[in-house]
Amino acid sequence: MKTQTHALRCVLVCLLTDLGVARFLQRQQPFKQTLHNHMNVQYYADFDIGGQNISGIFDTGSFELLVRSTRCQDCAHPTPPYNHVTSSSYMENGTVTQHVFGSGPCRSVLGYETVSVGPLKAKNQAFWEIMSHRISVLDTAKFAAIVGIGPNFAYGNTEKTLLMSYGVDAFSVCLQKPRGSPGFLTWGPTEGLKPDQFATVKVHGKHHWGTRLTDVTFKRDLKGKKGVSIPCGGVGCTAIIDSGTSLIAAPGVALMQLSEQIPAVKEDCSNLHELPTLYFTLDGIELALPPQAYVMRITGAIMEANDIWDILFFKPKLRRLDMCMPAFMQMDMMSKQGPVWILGMPFFRYYHTTFDRINEQMHFAVAGPNCEPRPFKSNHSQSLISFSTQDNDPLEVDVDAMVPPTLSGMIDYPYATNGELEI
Repeated sequence: MKTQTHALRCVLVCLLTDLGVARFLQRQQPFKQTLHNHMNVQYYADFDIGGQNISGIFDTGSFELLVRSTRCQDCAHPTPPYNHVTSSSYMENGTVTQHVFGSGPCRSVLGYETVSVGPLKAKNQAFWEIMSHRISVLDTAKFAAIVGIGPNFAYGNTEKTLLMSYGVDAFSVCLQKPRGSPGFLTWGPTEGLKPDQFATVKVHGKHHWGTRLTDVTFKRDLKGKKGVSIPCGGVGCTAIIDSGTSLIAAPGVALMQLSEQIPAVKEDCSNLHELPTLYFTLDGIELALPPQAYVMRITGAIMEANDIWDILFFKPKLRRLDMCMPAFMQMDMMSKQGPVWILGMPFFRYYHTTFDRINEQMHFAVAGPNCEPRPFKSNHSQSLISFSTQDNDPLEVDVDAMVPPTLSGMIDYPYATNGELEI
């Protein structure tokens, strides 16, 4: 009997090993990872690759794992790069490709490594070592890697993503509101709320966390009814929920239309309390962002950030430190589902967002003070925009540290689809 029990125990252990210990543990207890905050526009976390501790942004807008490495001899290395020579678990592939991101192109080579995030571990994980790049933010960034956590395979790629390797079917992202505060990435299902306490939208794309966007407006009358609504009216748009983008990105035409609805933001932020709330309708559900979410106070050496400065849409006449402006950047990208919007970090400060790969859904809850999910209600707008004193000021951001949309390789040049992004 003891021999049989021992044999059964060994079989069970082997089965668990085959299924992946990391996946088994993850399903039993979600792992909450802290996202460190740099100037309110970069949120990064540590992970282990080949026994080396590397900092990366965990990016819902892309799929691959790209790491700045010692192969990039001409790169600036503000943080330690990955070195395949010192790793005993590195396996070479040698395929070289060029990724073209919203923030610039890079040339990289494919390999395989052991990658760990907390208790999660994947052996022979496909990753790309950056050999050269023109992504200016990487020269000064607090991170050395872009960790793609998109819902599916990359374009034209069958290598497992990190989510697939870990067996993670659901995870959530939330950023705390106060300046300098960290955010959190929880690997595993969201706990504490019932399913009907979330606002749920369908993910309509194959590659991205994208959903239908049918209405964007600042306008409301005294009774709370919608007024003028132009962007995305009629044909509709696509909204991609992207944890790797510092601001809100939208087509230039739509931003021009919105500029006609919103009063001018005073550079000293003194009229913030007079600005309207911004409303989005995602897959039929209305979500609100208060002015504290979509207005930023610019700090930093902005005269040196010409390439980043040029993508901001609401530019003041003069460049100077300590000034307020709407946190929008222009990105003209078309998909088969309509013009593309990117809802970046400002969105995650107000909505605890759960990404569900299996059911192809995203679940939104109101973000509490410590990023705890609170029930979403259809009439939640008033509670969402009722702020304490600490919320009366916009976040200060360093324009040099801003991260434009990454959104995986070739997003900016989808030649195969005649310029339309395949969501």
